[in-house]
Amino acid sequence: MVNKKIMGILNLTPDSFYDGFRDETITSSILKKKLCSLSSCDIIDVGCESSRPGSVPVSLKVEKSRLSKIIPMIKKNDKITFSIDTYKYKIADYALKNGFKIINDIYAGRFDNNKMFDVAADHSCPIVLMHMVGNPKDMQKKIAYKSLIDEIMFFFEERILTAKKHGISDDKIILDPGIGFGKKIEDNFKILSNIGKIKSLGYKVLIGLSRKKFLSYENDSPKQRLSSTISMNQIALQNGADIIRVHDPLDNLKMINVLKQYSNC
Repeated sequence: MVNKKIMGILNLTPDSFYDGFRDETITSSILKKKLCSLSSCDIIDVGCESSRPGSVPVSLKVEKSRLSKIIPMIKKNDKITFSIDTYKYKIADYALKNGFKIINDIYAGRFDNNKMFDVAADHSCPIVLMHMVGNPKDMQKKIAYKSLIDEIMFFFEERILTAKKHGISDDKIILDPGIGFGKKIEDNFKILSNIGKIKSLGYKVLIGLSRKKFLSYENDSPKQRLSSTISMNQIALQNGADIIRVHDPLDNLKMINVLKQYSNC
C-alpha cells in the first residue's frame, strides 16, 4: 500500500453521469468550494468535456472556455498536482502552459494523429493512456472481444511504442484499462482481476471505476454507489493499481489508510 495515489474528479461539464456544472453556474466561489472538497487528493483531474457513454463532443472553444475559469485558482495552488482530462492536443498544451502537470487522454494519443504525444514530450509531463474501442458516443453499442485482456495488452504495447517514438520516456507513461469504456459488466470485473498482468508491462496503472453503472445494485443511481465504489477500489489497490480516480477522495483515503494498517500487521 506504499505510494498509492488518489486522483479526484472535477467535471466542469453539464452532462457528466454523476456530478458537474452547467456553464452559467461555474463561478469562482463554487470552484473554490469544490477544490476544498478535493483537498485530500494527490491529483485533481479536470475535465471540460463529458466522456460518459452516449456523450456528444464539444468544440475546442467551449472546452477552452470552461477550462479558463479554473486556471487562476490552479496557478495559486502549489500543493496539489492537476491533470487535464482531454483528448485534444491544443487543450492539453494550453493547460500545461497554465499550471497543469499531467495529461489524461481517453484516446491514448490516437486522436489528431498522435499530436498529443508531441505535446507531452515537449512538456516532459506524465500522460495517462486509456484503452477504449470506438468513442464515448457509441462505445457501449457493439462490444465484442475475442480475448479482452490480450486485446488490452496488445493495445497498450502499440500505444507505448508509439509514445516512445515521439519522445515520451517510460517513467512518464501511466496505463488505464478503461473501466466502463466499451466494456460489459463482466469485462470490468475481469480487468480488475487482471491488473497484475497489465502491470507486467512495467508501468503504473490507473483505475477509474467511481460510481459507474457496473457497480449498481437493483438499478440504483450513481449517488447510491459509494459503498460499492470503495469496495472495488480496495480490490483494485490490492491487485496492484497505483492510482484510483474518484469522486469521493476523503472516503477513499480512509479506506487506503485502513489498508495500510492492515498490510503492516
